[in-house]
Amino acid sequence: MQNAFSISRIIASIYFAGSIFAYGPSLSAQEPPSLGAIRNHDHAPIIVQSRPVIERLPVKVIEPVDLRIGKNGHIFVADRSAKCVFRLDSDGEVSLPVADLSDIQRIQLDDNDNLYVLTSAKGESQILMVNPIGQSIVLHELTFAATTFVLGGTIGQFVVALKDSNRIVVITTVDDITKLTRVYVYQPVSDLVLNASGQTEALLVTGEVVHIADGGKVTASGFFAPPGSSRLMLQPDGSMLALSGRSDGHAQLTSVSRDQDFQTFASVPEGTQAVGFDALGNLCLANPDLRAITKVTSHFRIPCPHCGRPTDMIFRKDAEPPANAVTRSF
Repeated sequence: MQNAFSISRIIASIYFAGSIFAYGPSLSAQEPPSLGAIRNHDHAPIIVQSRPVIERLPVKVIEPVDLRIGKNGHIFVADRSAKCVFRLDSDGEVSLPVADLSDIQRIQLDDNDNLYVLTSAKGESQILMVNPIGQSIVLHELTFAATTFVLGGTIGQFVVALKDSNRIVVITTVDDITKLTRVYVYQPVSDLVLNASGQTEALLVTGEVVHIADGGKVTASGFFAPPGSSRLMLQPDGSMLALSGRSDGHAQLTSVSRDQDFQTFASVPEGTQAVGFDALGNLCLANPDLRAITKVTSHFRIPCPHCGRPTDMIFRKDAEPPANAVTRSF
C-alpha cells in the first residue's frame, strides 16, 4: 500500500509544481499575481494516463473464503484452512482478530467495525461477533449447515442461506427473544448481499437475483447475473457485480443486468474466491491458487494544490483527453 501512497505524492507534487510555474510570467513582469483562478476553481477528478497500481499484500493465505474492507480501509480476509481471519491496516500491519477457529465460511462487518464470522460444518453453524478490541461472543448456534449470510436490514437481524437447500432463514432478535423465520426460495441460493438501501438480495444458481424482505417475502428484483455465478457484491456507487464464469484462464466480474446483456467490469485471475471494494472503488481480491491477497488501486484522493480540499485522482489506461473543463488530464 505504501507504493500507492508514494505514487500519489509524486503525482500530487508534479501537479503542484505545474500550478506554480503557470504563474511565472506574471511574477517576472512584476505584476501582482491574479488570485481569481485560485479563488474560483473546481475540483473535477484529475485523470492520469497510467495503468493501476497492483500490489501483493503482505500476507500468505491458504484457503481464503471471504474478504471484506472496512470504512477505515482495513482489509479482513477469512482463511478456512488457516483457521483465522487476517486484518491488514493501511500501514501494512497484519493482525489476527480471529484465530484457531475451525470451519470459517463467511465474514461480515457492521458500521461500528464489529466483525461477524459464520462457521459451518456438517449439520451445524455458528455466528460469532468480534468487537474492535478483540472480545468475542457466540450470537447464534444453528442446527443446519449454512453457506453464506448477511446482516439484516434491522439491528439484531441476520439472513442465512442453507447449504444444498432452497431455504433461507431470517434470524431476528428483539429483547433477548430470537425468532427464526424459514423462507422457501424456488432455487438454491449461491450468495447474499445487501443492496444500496440495506435490503437483502439473493443470487440464485441460475443467475436470477431475488429480493428478500425483512419479513421473509421473496420477490423478483428483475436483475440477472450470468448463470453459475458464485458471488454477488456491492460497489460503492450502489451497483452490483457478480463473480462469474471463466474465460481464457480468467474469471469475470460482471455487472448484473435487467436485459441479460452482461458487461464485463474486470477480468480477475482464475480461482479468485472473494472480491471487495474500498470506499473509492479500488479492487481487492483473494485467490487460493496464488495464495495471495491482491489490491488494484486506480483511484486516489489527494489535496487540491490551491485550497487543500480532497480531490480525486484516477489512473486510466488509454485515458482520453477531456472534452470540456469537467475533467482534467495530464
